[in-house]
Amino acid sequence: MYKSLNHHYRHSILIIILCILNVYGQFVPESRVGHSAVYVESERRIYYVGGFKPILTEPDPISDFFYLDVNIPNSNYLTFSDLKSQVNLPLSIFHISELGGVNKDLIFILEGVHWNYSETNYIYSFNTKTNELSVPIVQGKVPPTRKGISSVIYEGKIYLFGGHNGADIDALYYNNFDIFDTINLNWQVGSLINSPVTRTLYSATLVNGIIYYIGGKTQVNVYSPLTEIYQYDVVGNTWSLKKATAADQFAIPGSRVGHTSILMDGKIIIYGGFFSSDDTPHNLPAKETIAMLDVNTLVWSIPAFDIRENNPIPKLAFHTATAVDTIMFIAFGNFTDKPNRFDQTNKIVYAFFFSDSQISSYPLLVSGQTNETQLQLPTSTNININPQQPLLSKVVIVGISIGLVSIVLTILAALSIAYKRAKKNKIQLGVPND
Repeated sequence: MYKSLNHHYRHSILIIILCILNVYGQFVPESRVGHSAVYVESERRIYYVGGFKPILTEPDPISDFFYLDVNIPNSNYLTFSDLKSQVNLPLSIFHISELGGVNKDLIFILEGVHWNYSETNYIYSFNTKTNELSVPIVQGKVPPTRKGISSVIYEGKIYLFGGHNGADIDALYYNNFDIFDTINLNWQVGSLINSPVTRTLYSATLVNGIIYYIGGKTQVNVYSPLTEIYQYDVVGNTWSLKKATAADQFAIPGSRVGHTSILMDGKIIIYGGFFSSDDTPHNLPAKETIAMLDVNTLVWSIPAFDIRENNPIPKLAFHTATAVDTIMFIAFGNFTDKPNRFDQTNKIVYAFFFSDSQISSYPLLVSGQTNETQLQLPTSTNININPQQPLLSKVVIVGISIGLVSIVLTILAALSIAYKRAKKNKIQLGVPND
């Protein structure tokens, strides 16, 4: 009983801290799809590049370029900073971005689609130290430009497979396997032996020199099952097809496109995406918004979420997912469960906290973006929630630093009373099954 009460108090305190802090900044990014995100660990920044809001007919011809500062040991706030005035990047959509170069301080922006078709360059380099954008001189045969690609980088080389051009029945699907060397600035070609025939709108995740390709589709409404995992060995330059399973047949997530994936603690975490067929009038959210694949056993599982009413698990596609320590940032994208809305775009960044037993999620709302409660990550040098470390000590530090101990205690007392009443009335809060 004491252990359960202690867990309840620690969990309640974490919620309080998240609810009284702010994501702050004068710059408020608009909602978008088709953007890219790159985490620069040395600067503790997530850079967001390009994308557009589909309801606009004539968007700005220059891409948005901004970053979210997640380095907060000396600050009470997360901040967005706008770099658009310094970075004259033509409007880019559904491109990919990776951090490379000799010193791993250059963001390379490749492929995708330009709003202005007269823009013929599809490789840019952004210097994170000087905020300068340049067009590198590249050697080798230039591959066809396409969208629907998910990339990884390994030892300075960006790996890009498949993709497509066009839309619907007129789409052209690729099985090209191109490699861009960010150090020597040249194009190379990878092996296609035993590779997928075609693949687009999949996710790619690097695990110990192996790229895991998950989901996507090969033609219009021809989706790849998530029991089918293609692996590419970077060092051996070889492909193989593996079969994924699940302890419970209902735990195998549904086929999807437009999803994301990250690696965390030996598991590939996929998020979001959508599914369609000839029998559906519009796209449908993928079965299971979030799922985990154990990279050692190739067994799928559906993670447990903490039991509280406000635990957002938005159904999104064409968003980005970025891993920072034990936190996954889900940003922007389209809502897949709002097909009848004119504007389906998401303007919020969500933070998912992973522990050994469950996941907690919180929307990070920027000051000026809404009148609702605004949130911030717990103050921590590493922004790391360690389930083995008591949260109470962190709360005391944060509470003192922001001078809101009295508010914390008041809210905690209210939560305690609400908890006892809920227990007495036998009300159990849960998260709907996606």
